Amino acid sequence: MAAAKEIVIRQAKLFILAACIVFLVACAHTQTTYSGTTSQDAFLATGSPDNPDGTNLTDLNYGAAGTLAVSPASADKGEFQSVLMFNFSAAASQFDSTYGANHWTITGISLTLTSNFGTAGFQPFNGIFNVISGGNFVIEWILDDNWVEGTGTPNLPTMDGVTYDSLATLTSGPTDILCTNTYTPPGDNVPVTYILPLDTNLVAAIESGTNATLLFYAADNQIGYLFNSHEYGRGNEPLINVTAVPIVKILSGNFTNGDFYLTGQGATNAQYNVQVNFDLATTNWQSIGTVTAGTNGFIQFTDPSATNRQRFYRLSE
Repeated sequence: MAAAKEIVIRQAKLFILAACIVFLVACAHTQTTYSGTTSQDAFLATGSPDNPDGTNLTDLNYGAAGTLAVSPASADKGEFQSVLMFNFSAAASQFDSTYGANHWTITGISLTLTSNFGTAGFQPFNGIFNVISGGNFVIEWILDDNWVEGTGTPNLPTMDGVTYDSLATLTSGPTDILCTNTYTPPGDNVPVTYILPLDTNLVAAIESGTNATLLFYAADNQIGYLFNSHEYGRGNEPLINVTAVPIVKILSGNFTNGDFYLTGQGATNAQYNVQVNFDLATTNWQSIGTVTAGTNGFIQFTDPSATNRQRFYRLSE
């Protein structure tokens, strides 16, 4: 009798396991994009014998200029690099408000830059800048956010903010090259968008709602790139665009009193379809109901129709 009882218990356990296997698949497509301009930016210049501002500009600040610049050291008016700082507190707040705190993940980052001087071969009105020319440039993440934009302009440079001489200090700590991009002058006032990688450091800054500094510099001897700074103030400022989606996942599944209970995590107040499939070799997913996530994104669904057939579950929009 004892042996028979043990067999019955084992069979019961196997029946419960076969009754419903939870396949932890969750899919969602709703996305939200944050766009914001820089909190600080400035171009850094070396000067040259042909530069109207002087042969040596390395200790001068141009933080209040309406433009940013990238040119190589071999350029006629000297080398130009640019630093841009983005603060992501508004991005993190937007995503938390949309999806719930920490219930989102970043799927895309890009930069949109626009220039009043975007025609190849054109000499900008201020003679300190190089002729506009296509070429390649590098975008590099820098850990050091301890720099000041300053108040200098092309016509009245100052010494109260970041300068070319500051680069040695700014890049002395951790840095990470994000990408090398090709600039092809598109014409005046035409936005150009560059895709940035989902770099660990950049993503961490967005997720924590803190600052990220990006350094732009020439990758060849051809580029002469001017693009508007946030000081330009007429709608063509630099924009960083961050796209996030909710983290949707199944957390657990269990039988209670003959019903199957499914729990998950999604976006705050979002509605999801609960779908089942009896054979993953097919795409025959069937909707068995809908569920709305709570204010904390928590999902609870009861399936009273679960039987002794194998069954897989997923959440979808």
